[in-house]
Amino acid sequence: MRWFGRNRNGTRLGAKLAGGMRASLHRGARALATGVAGMTALAGAPHATTAQEVDAAAIDAIFADIAAGMPGCAVGVYRAGEVAYRAGYGVANLDYDLPITPESVFYLGSVGKQFTAAAVLHAAEAGHLTLDDPVQKWITELRDYGTPVTVRHLIHHTSGIRDYLTLLGLAGIPFEVPLTDSDVVGLIAAQEGLNFAPGERYLYSNSGYFLLSQIVERATGDSLREYLETHFFGPLGMSSTRVHDDRRESIPNRVVGYQLAGDRARMDHPWSFDQVGSGGVYSSIDDMAQWDRNWFTEEVGGEGFSKRLSQRGVLNDGRELPYAFGLTMGNYRGQPSVEHGGALAAFRSHLLRFPALETTAMVACSFPTSDPGARARRVADAVLGDRLDAVVAEAPESSDASGAGDAAAASLSSEELDRFVGSWRASNGVQIAIERAGEGLVFVQNGQRAPVQILGEDHIGMAAVRVDMRLGDLRDGKYHHMDVTQGPQTFAAERVDPAGPTDWSLVVGRYYSRELDTTWTIETYDVDGGVGGARLVLQNGMRPLNPVGPDRFVAPGAQLEVEREGGRVVAFTVDAGRAQGMRFEREGS
Repeated sequence: MRWFGRNRNGTRLGAKLAGGMRASLHRGARALATGVAGMTALAGAPHATTAQEVDAAAIDAIFADIAAGMPGCAVGVYRAGEVAYRAGYGVANLDYDLPITPESVFYLGSVGKQFTAAAVLHAAEAGHLTLDDPVQKWITELRDYGTPVTVRHLIHHTSGIRDYLTLLGLAGIPFEVPLTDSDVVGLIAAQEGLNFAPGERYLYSNSGYFLLSQIVERATGDSLREYLETHFFGPLGMSSTRVHDDRRESIPNRVVGYQLAGDRARMDHPWSFDQVGSGGVYSSIDDMAQWDRNWFTEEVGGEGFSKRLSQRGVLNDGRELPYAFGLTMGNYRGQPSVEHGGALAAFRSHLLRFPALETTAMVACSFPTSDPGARARRVADAVLGDRLDAVVAEAPESSDASGAGDAAAASLSSEELDRFVGSWRASNGVQIAIERAGEGLVFVQNGQRAPVQILGEDHIGMAAVRVDMRLGDLRDGKYHHMDVTQGPQTFAAERVDPAGPTDWSLVVGRYYSRELDTTWTIETYDVDGGVGGARLVLQNGMRPLNPVGPDRFVAPGAQLEVEREGGRVVAFTVDAGRAQGMRFEREGS
């Protein structure tokens, strides 16, 4: 269970908002923590190689749910860049029944951001640009936002520039439609405002890393692909790795992504998507070992290069961020960690490195419910054992399958538990609910339910997926504000419980956004012969619209704040997580 939805390299509205809360949902928090109990055994041996002393059976058990003949995963364990274990599970291409092996080439999604950041740092140290250059020096199409946006802001996701993948979803542009880089630059440049002043906040933005790829090309004369091949992939011997900037080009050993529905699989692959920087990297478990080795040898970049890649972003008020150069700096079971995940279409990937222990786990998968981040942590548990701090035991679960599952819930009264209950919308655009279940609480997202731990009278969490929620603004018997921490990420959420009856006649109509060059329609619809409510009609589908206040409405992935003149709605602004403040004006009288 995640606060982040399925995304393209990070977030996409509609299908993802993609992924993102930039990703596939889990069956329940406890299932993630307990491992493979009850899972289907893998038929046939994995394609595995052990180079050092590793408990192969323990690692293979982590992937035992991947059935023979279905999409799957590959895993690598690296020690100072040397392969300690490598294996593949499942099928790379169902048309030809080709197995996944350590040589199979996966789309890595946002794991590729670290390559982009490394190229930018390398180019800066070669004198082609500086990290404090205004972005407009290189991307001249961008307007002046009043406060300088720098290359460094893009690297650390503190620029405030709206996420282009979210914008595409809002504009109703299907994922399958091929776009040129000029199209995407134009969409970003059309935005008349930022999410926030540069350096004021952290908000993950794929636009920043796409623009970094453009800056590399304009500053060095080489495309991001050419720059990485010349300065990184070639010298490191990463012969199967590429920045895929030409959708028509073949890729040897390419894995196909699939959505699963029961025992059926349907292709879900970024065939037409070739924007890079925010993602775009294809690689294999074997090649990623060479990349990991450079972290320790610094063959490319020179002495101190990895330390410079680990430099965290700093906000205007001096607060240090976990996010460095395409990598998140954190801690797992008492050990400093360096990691990043990725998601696009059906692909999921995760790199988890422990620099002090010179050990890295890399997992790449071809189906969306694979959760490589959780698998990578379990691989680390199996490989590092007692070199990691002990896991704090969770409270026992309720025998009620739908229950809250935490004995601490008994310490709160029914009235106190009800303070948490309701619908919540996060600052990243994702909406969830907290419900009562017996003497406890459950977390609900897209029909998936997971038990909630009661940690205090204003404090709840889900340890198995590293979610911590602290509540505040207690009014009318309900909390109205939530500060959420999920792993290295922090964000806020606000209560959005449905408001009372709405006079939809004041709201219905057509609304146009100049920034997105698209029109949304608000219309009512009938349920059982009566007017049941209203919905948004976008170019790519319809979304139900619900009131959560006198002038606020929510739809899946978006919140609308209306503007009135004489009681009549004349415009609204849209917040959609990684893209905020787009204005839509009513058409006609």
